[in-house]
Amino acid sequence: MAIDIEQFLERGRPRWQRLGALLDQGDDSDTVLGIARLEELLSLYRQACADLNLARGLTRNPRLLEPLNQIVGRAYRFIYGGRRRTKMPPGYLRRLLFTEIPQTFQRESRSVLLAALALIVGAVVGAGATIVEPDTGAALIPAQFFSESPGERVRQIEHGHERIDNVERATTFGATLYTHNIQVSFLGFALGALTIVGGLWLAFFNGVLLGAIAVRYLADGVGTFFVAWVGPHGSLELPAIVFATAAGVRMGQALLLPGERGRKASVREAMQSVWRMLLTTAILLVFAGTVEGSFSQLSTNSVSYAVKICVALILFSGMIFWLFGSTPRPMVEPSAAIGKK
Repeated sequence: MAIDIEQFLERGRPRWQRLGALLDQGDDSDTVLGIARLEELLSLYRQACADLNLARGLTRNPRLLEPLNQIVGRAYRFIYGGRRRTKMPPGYLRRLLFTEIPQTFQRESRSVLLAALALIVGAVVGAGATIVEPDTGAALIPAQFFSESPGERVRQIEHGHERIDNVERATTFGATLYTHNIQVSFLGFALGALTIVGGLWLAFFNGVLLGAIAVRYLADGVGTFFVAWVGPHGSLELPAIVFATAAGVRMGQALLLPGERGRKASVREAMQSVWRMLLTTAILLVFAGTVEGSFSQLSTNSVSYAVKICVALILFSGMIFWLFGSTPRPMVEPSAAIGKK
């Protein structure tokens, strides 16, 4: 059926006017668009490009084409012209931390649960294998984490000098931990993004190590020490590894199993979640490294087991409430923005 050019222009004009209004706001040095309006602007720009292509097939009249051509060109320059925006939208950090990030984790809870299950199953397998055959622990646990007698190691820690007794040592040790944790998390993300299964396998393997080490400490009668030692930083560090793996799995699904929408559209949508999940991972790793490099290393001469375990429970509960327990307002997603007129 033939399309009437006047009707086409009449239907499209409100969208182009809205795009022009957003561009006016973006060009105003005193105005910050914010994420929702930027996503709307991008959506309207794509629609305007499609409208311009269609309009060129309907008419060659420059009087009719020029206004649309100008608004498309202006939007292109705004989006791709490298214009620097130094002002942060008012309340952006608060909205990011307490609305966008929790909403992302609640939306991507299936990927998070899958990664968490891989870690938990690995811990069960590692613990079970060590219980059935104690010598298995020596084969599974890396040398830097293995101790012939966990009980003797604990006695040396508890009755010796504090290993972290000043800020300089805490900072140095913490920097080492940051590097290691970032490497493990990045590897989990990369393997998940490239293979899906690889990321889950890394989470499983880390669980195996955790389970094997825990059983050895429990069998040597120092299980409480192990919980108090690992708990404060592990309550954030282990979830961070899970979240990095979940982000990798989410990206892997977009890359390897894009579905009917196509890989490009699937990756674009996944990135909305992935970067927020990785940012959360980084935040948790910073806190976990700080805690592990200082508080976790203190012996009972300074902090009791009960206090350490309580801190671990508080940190873990607070993180879970932040990401999954609150009910933030829904974010504006790209798919929703596309339908805006």
